[in-house]
Amino acid sequence: MMTAPDPQSRTRDTRRARLDAWIYRHRPLTHAIKTALATLIALLISALLSNWIQNPQWIVITVVVVMTMLPNLGGVMMRAMTRLVATLVAAAIALTVIYVSDEDPVATGATLVVGVAIFTFLAQIPKYRQVGVMCAVTLAVLLEFKEGGTTMVVWRGVDILIGAAIALGVAIFVFPIRASREMRFHMADTVESLGEIVTLAAADEETPEPQYEQLEDAIAKGIRAQRETLPLALIERKAVRNHKACLEHMMRSQRVILGLSRTLRRSYSHSSLGEATIGSTSGLDEVRSRLSRQLTDIAEAIRLSEAPGLDPQLKIDHADFKVSLKQATRSSDTDMVSPQAFAFAMEQIIMVTESIQKDTCFIAFDDEDDEESKDRAADMLDESASP
Repeated sequence: MMTAPDPQSRTRDTRRARLDAWIYRHRPLTHAIKTALATLIALLISALLSNWIQNPQWIVITVVVVMTMLPNLGGVMMRAMTRLVATLVAAAIALTVIYVSDEDPVATGATLVVGVAIFTFLAQIPKYRQVGVMCAVTLAVLLEFKEGGTTMVVWRGVDILIGAAIALGVAIFVFPIRASREMRFHMADTVESLGEIVTLAAADEETPEPQYEQLEDAIAKGIRAQRETLPLALIERKAVRNHKACLEHMMRSQRVILGLSRTLRRSYSHSSLGEATIGSTSGLDEVRSRLSRQLTDIAEAIRLSEAPGLDPQLKIDHADFKVSLKQATRSSDTDMVSPQAFAFAMEQIIMVTESIQKDTCFIAFDDEDDEESKDRAADMLDESASP
């Protein structure tokens, strides 16, 4: 038997979600401030350790390299791991050739040429692009600036490790911009736009093509942003890895609704007779408004990391609308291409929307213990399914 959720805990979750939303909206500024802070910390540590370590400037360089590219925590973690792997690989190669050849310039030059060629080839594979680039750059630096021999290589590796640790610390503890939450906000914006485009597609008056195409492009861009952010979110959180299939299903569902909106729009001709038939069919306004409101509610629930409710009246209203549409098209000489296609597309959109609502319940509590998350999601599903 499940206990009722703590209201104070729910309030804290909502406040945290609103803070996450603010950080997401202002993430370029937030990340710029965090990068400046990490650089300042690196400068201070370099000054403090200058008497004990060699080349402390590499601490600052590493912080800048790791922090400037990807603003979210997953991106910083990936860059830090890439920098670490590149340092270890390049340092191992540099130490070996310096030790074996006794710093012979021909041997080090040949190693550099062959190594850069191999790492450049590796960088052409998208999955290993960053590792390949960083390995090539680090190897060139270590072999071209090798004054101090093996000692210099070791200390440079230590400096890079310190810089990566500073970057990770700032990314984690100072207003963290999590890729998992960034993906969530991309998803919320896209689902909300889907509600708008479905309303336009089912409107009894034709929407200007540029306006419709602009909205379609925004939705496609949002879905692409979700897919690009997902790999970084998988690095960050076990909860995201556990819900990977669910998140991918939600992305596919969004694409399905976008495609069905096109079918909906093209299922009748926007002539005066076709528009009059659709506009006069009873129940369409109610179905449109309920469907749009359902998608908007889901979007807001995704933003706040809450489980949305399900509107049980939506399917009932759609069933009544199908009957009215059949009667209207049967009694008039309408030039609609397919009233059945219009009703079917609307029905499929409602079904896919319900699927997104159920998926949202499972990902709504991704900051909690996984078992507790499943239990609360199941409770919310039971509540939404009950009339």
